[in-house]
Amino acid sequence: MSTDHRATLAKIKRFDQLIAYLRDEMGWPIARDSFEDVDELFYDFTADELGIDPKTAVKIESIKRLRPLSANQPWGIFFVKFEPKRLPIVALRRILSQVVLKKRATARAAERTAWAAEDLLFVSNYGEGDERRISLAHFSQTEARHDLPTLKVLGWDNLDTPLHLDDVAGKLTTHLAWPEDEADAEAWRRNWRSAFTLGPRQVITTSRDLSIRLAELARAIRDRIKTALAIETERGPLTKLMKAFQEALVHDLDAGGFADMYAQTIAYGLLSARIADPHSKTADDFTAHMRTNPFLRELMQTFLHVGGRHGKAGGPGIDFDELGVSEVVELLDDAKMEDVVRDFGDRNPQEDPVIHFYELFLKEYDARKRMQRGVFYTPRPVVSYIVRSVDELLRTEFGLGDGLADITTWGEMSRRHKDLKIPDSVSPDQAFVQILDPATGTGTFLVEAIDLIRRTLTEKWKAQGYGDKKIEALWNEYVPKHLLPRLHGYELLMAPYAIAHLKIGLKLYETGYRFGSDERARIYLTNALEPAHDFSGRFEFAIPALAHEAQAVNEVKRKQRFTVVIGNPPYSVSSWNTGAWITDLVEDYKRTVRSEESQIQSLSNDYIKFLRFGQWLLEQSNAGLLGMITGHGYLQGTQPRDLRRSLIQAFERSFCLDLHGSARRSGGGVLEDEPVFQIMTGVAIYIGLRRGRPNAGMTLQGSLVGTLSKKFEVLSTSTVRMLEESSSWHWPIASNYHFAPPLATGSIAAEYESFYDLPECFGTGDRQADKETYWATGFASQQDDLAMSFTHHDLTTKMTALAQSTSLDELLQSYRLCSTDQWNYSEAKRFAREGLWRSHVGQVSYRPFDRRWSVLHKHVLTILRKQVMSQVGGSPRRIGLIASRAVNDFAFAHCFIADAPVDKIFLSSKTSTNAYVFPLSFETEDLHGTHRRPNISCPFADALGRALSISDRDKTTGLPNGLAAEDVLQYLYAILQSPHYRMRYAEFLKIDFPRLPLPGSLDLFRALSRLGGELVALHLLESPKVDQFITTYTGPKNPEVGRVGWSGDTVWLDAAATKKGQPATPGTIGFRGVPEAVWNFHIGGYQVCEKWLKDRKGRTLSKDDIAHYQKIVVALAETISLMQEIDGVIEAHGGWPGAFQTGSATREEPSEGLLKVAEPRVKYGAGKGKRQQ
Repeated sequence: MSTDHRATLAKIKRFDQLIAYLRDEMGWPIARDSFEDVDELFYDFTADELGIDPKTAVKIESIKRLRPLSANQPWGIFFVKFEPKRLPIVALRRILSQVVLKKRATARAAERTAWAAEDLLFVSNYGEGDERRISLAHFSQTEARHDLPTLKVLGWDNLDTPLHLDDVAGKLTTHLAWPEDEADAEAWRRNWRSAFTLGPRQVITTSRDLSIRLAELARAIRDRIKTALAIETERGPLTKLMKAFQEALVHDLDAGGFADMYAQTIAYGLLSARIADPHSKTADDFTAHMRTNPFLRELMQTFLHVGGRHGKAGGPGIDFDELGVSEVVELLDDAKMEDVVRDFGDRNPQEDPVIHFYELFLKEYDARKRMQRGVFYTPRPVVSYIVRSVDELLRTEFGLGDGLADITTWGEMSRRHKDLKIPDSVSPDQAFVQILDPATGTGTFLVEAIDLIRRTLTEKWKAQGYGDKKIEALWNEYVPKHLLPRLHGYELLMAPYAIAHLKIGLKLYETGYRFGSDERARIYLTNALEPAHDFSGRFEFAIPALAHEAQAVNEVKRKQRFTVVIGNPPYSVSSWNTGAWITDLVEDYKRTVRSEESQIQSLSNDYIKFLRFGQWLLEQSNAGLLGMITGHGYLQGTQPRDLRRSLIQAFERSFCLDLHGSARRSGGGVLEDEPVFQIMTGVAIYIGLRRGRPNAGMTLQGSLVGTLSKKFEVLSTSTVRMLEESSSWHWPIASNYHFAPPLATGSIAAEYESFYDLPECFGTGDRQADKETYWATGFASQQDDLAMSFTHHDLTTKMTALAQSTSLDELLQSYRLCSTDQWNYSEAKRFAREGLWRSHVGQVSYRPFDRRWSVLHKHVLTILRKQVMSQVGGSPRRIGLIASRAVNDFAFAHCFIADAPVDKIFLSSKTSTNAYVFPLSFETEDLHGTHRRPNISCPFADALGRALSISDRDKTTGLPNGLAAEDVLQYLYAILQSPHYRMRYAEFLKIDFPRLPLPGSLDLFRALSRLGGELVALHLLESPKVDQFITTYTGPKNPEVGRVGWSGDTVWLDAAATKKGQPATPGTIGFRGVPEAVWNFHIGGYQVCEKWLKDRKGRTLSKDDIAHYQKIVVALAETISLMQEIDGVIEAHGGWPGAFQTGSATREEPSEGLLKVAEPRVKYGAGKGKRQQ
């Protein structure tokens, strides 16, 4: 290919330039005088003439057909000019659909000339200014003609490299040159079509390659659907289908969600069927093998039809493969599926290829979507433990000898158990054991149940003397009559729903069942957390399959009563399930906590909603078993107390196995503990037993910590009976209803209870009255990308971007923003545009030793906590104590000091360990003016005076004479930093705010206050010690932070990748002289030395940043030393608890005349944190 051709092609931006190229370089017979008026070469069309809807027409600037250049010309050549910057393929395809030959045509369409799809050539012009592009598009057809034509585009990918131009120009001049023999139409067709023939495709033989390619095609289908929905009319086929799903299934389904559902269903549904039947060659072949569900088969056919498959007259579809479904079929057709499955089996011999293909596919397709919907494969040992435990309890507690396989009826059960009443909607002849997985996913739990039931019956029938043939016959009779009618599942996502049906079909086939009946698996496409609806006849025209499914599942929801509810629900704090019915139901878990606490979002986690739903189902039946693996947060802390109370009232026996595995667990000597899921939170298995008689409310809680292999070994070989061997039954009591007694009991519990909890030490000492007034959680931005900046310059840049943005969508391209109604984009934009933000700029305490710049206003920080945050920071310096209320997954390290407003996740990103701020002092106002006075409560000040034998009180502060508020805060801070205190009361520190003891002497108080003061100075980086560096920085003047790691007493900024748990491979840039204890030191849930640097990954460190980090290292090293010194002082004064006052004597009534704490006067800080006057 010559350079001239390359250069000429690169300059073509307009149709007239292309026409000249076609004439001069490719021999097209176009007269030169035609260029005096190029329009004479074309017939003009309007979008309306072609029957194209207005939404699509908006994107089209002009449509022209090139007049025939030869009497024998078989080709229809259209030139289409678009307005968008990129070629809108779906819009182009809509035009194509109007000019292709159809078997049936409307009167209007019959008036137009039409061509076979393969005889159409479309030239498109799109883009802006110098970026205008030319592309040629054509339909190609596979030789075997298994499926529909696929649109191939030449030059559309915007590449303009010399090699790419050579390739395009070569195809144009070689294949699209005007033929010498115009009469040979077939040769003409072959030559021009060959310009659009793809080269040899790579044959896929590995599971990874297939999942990556399939995910690419699925993303393309998803994006095409979004585009199609944007240009369709209300009566468009995809729009109608989406609306049907909105009404029947997901009421808040948007275009993106529908596109996801469609794309995943097509891609993975076809893949699953291809695995099941390697001989499938077309989409029609694939759908024919969905034996367990006529609905799924019909729905897949509907999806394919709407996506471009020919259908019956009057159907909603279109006549070409608009969405790219045939590309998926081609991919699967070409793949060596046996090799792919074998490859996966070689890598994962114990795992299910169908399910794991889906995990890998979804990770490649959209990892964020996987996280949002909580789609995680449940390991088989976990599933086996739950299913076998439920089976065992049915035998031992309900007298059902066959466990899950038992077909004893409700009538028989009610005669055996006088307390058991048959529910109103249940027939006495219905089998008692009715199984439901309300979050079916890929069907793992139901498949495990089938496996166990098959083994149970095989053993039973063999014991009865039956041979293999008879057993197979009995099984084929049992499945449609006694298994499938008792097996139920609810699933919201289409792709796993399709997989679940496929899996059950494969499992049944594997067990010898031959589908001699039309009985289906009762897995329904529905939102489990929505109640039954009446859809009578609503979707019969648009999509009958959906109407039938909706009617079937609503009948089940109204009348079916389940006695076994098992599964692994999704885990998502930002719950998608916000319907009125489930929201009202889960209020039972918030009755008292709602009135006493403000931060209770964790109680709206999806897994908690499913737990409540499962409980409700068993309450409707009044008998049965609930078995789920969920997050384990509800086992600890005070917030889930109503949840625990509700469970013990509903179930007479509760079996809990805490599997731990939290990725947030603090260091410091914790045994190696691996998670069973690749998620941040720890998990637990809950099994509840209800037998229709008054509940005893007993609980049995065990714990399993260690490596993944150890956990799997235990789960694979045991059931809930293991708990009875290692734990004792416990009766939870008010007010927290913990399922297990604290490890520390007796005298330790009594002494701890006699201490003052942190809220009692501040404000008025009344927790309910003081919260949000004298102490509170930190502020929340809900949009750190916009609200938090490393420098004042960065903040200015963000505020400028906000002010100059033209829409919320535009701003979202650069920043993740608050998605709640607590932030209003329009108001925030006005606030930024008018420059009002400048008077609210200040620094905030973002993370330990990490201050950031922000705008202290609701238009940037959505939740300010003004009443309390205004009392921290400013000038003169005002400090506050930071602490968490509970530390479920951590060793307690959750306290710090701040001198600027505090982020609520300052100590941990986990909701239950939010940072609470207790200001040292408050600004108050009386007749004599404005004053600052201590925020120490009168009852605590009084008790402290008695403990120290100081009877007089300062009339101004209300504190014992000779003591300042700083002394008291520093004393409390020293106690919180005591390693012995943290270990001795570890179990209690998981439950609620820390409790602090009164000192046994003034000497102890003074000594601890002095050490606490040193810690305060270190943690505010005000101590002169922090300037005496113990580290040496090695590297360039302004290093960029890369992979952070530690080895050989050095923190590296450019460490090489290593396996988890192993020391970092040394780099060349770092801080030498960092002791391992300092590197591993945690404040709250953060490993400080690592966290500070990781938060700056990709940024360049300044000279001040380098010095700041070196100060942090000194502060932590000194902290470790002072913590040991604190324990030494306590030990020298009598140790724990001898050095302190304990018992009821510490809580006498406050003395008469003690000053009351005045109402605080609040004005939020302005201008770099200064108080407004």
